[in-house]
Amino acid sequence: MGFFNKIKDAFKKTSERISLSIGGKKIDGEFIQEIEDALIIADVGVKTAAELAQKISNKKFSKELTELDIKQFLANEIYTLLKPYENDFFSGNFSHNPEIILVIGVNGNGKTTTVAKIANIFKTMGHKPLLVAADTFRAAATEQLKCWAQRIGVDIRTGKEKADVAGFVYDSIKQADSSTHDVILIDTAGRMQNRSDLLDELEKIKRVIKKLNDTAPHKTILVLDGLTGQATHNQVNIFLNKIGIDGIIITKLDGTAKGGAIISLTKKYKIPIFALGIGEDLDDLKTFDAQEYSRAILGI
Repeated sequence: MGFFNKIKDAFKKTSERISLSIGGKKIDGEFIQEIEDALIIADVGVKTAAELAQKISNKKFSKELTELDIKQFLANEIYTLLKPYENDFFSGNFSHNPEIILVIGVNGNGKTTTVAKIANIFKTMGHKPLLVAADTFRAAATEQLKCWAQRIGVDIRTGKEKADVAGFVYDSIKQADSSTHDVILIDTAGRMQNRSDLLDELEKIKRVIKKLNDTAPHKTILVLDGLTGQATHNQVNIFLNKIGIDGIIITKLDGTAKGGAIISLTKKYKIPIFALGIGEDLDDLKTFDAQEYSRAILGI
């Protein structure tokens, strides 16, 4: 199954619900409300859903209006909203050597697997990634990243359990050979966004990185779980204000995901979406494509 079909399959429940709200109905107040409700259930967000529904209400459609016409109209509106937040993160055109990338997020969002997928993509492009297992609090997380590194065939640095994380990251970057590693991917411990002590530690990691390179980290990526819907807003808000975010990767967009939160996130926070992840395979991470997404969520 191609990636587009996987995306389309992931949003099948959402597109079917929207179809039910559209099918064979005339455009009146009740119709517009049903569309709005379907978009809200799809995690598009109350405000954004209302705005999209209003655009349908304002549009002068032909009398021979079909379900596909409505879906194509909505897809175009969603595409217009999301197009500015596409990004060429996976172009591989690094402006620094090494390119230092910090990956952050809450436990369970899929950070470690995402780090491995990113490393695999860059390796296939001819780059030489170094993985830094900066979750020294959980031995299982380090072991997981070591397994991924071995499977992909890339180097990894690991620290002692419960070692000072900032110091370990500092040493890892300092000892990295830029002729051997042109991109450094730092997998951090999962931070509960309401734990100020853990967030303070992330700030410390960023500070020590800047001591080695005042332009780094060159990218700070927040990994979000696609199944958490509108709850992602709270995570983005806190990490953005406390740590800073250059881009977002959304994982776990499988058949139970609603997927609409992507629209409200970009609309509110104006942060690029770097990639979408579906499944555990190495090739289940792909650059975010606004047109592909907007069509898939509507099942067209």
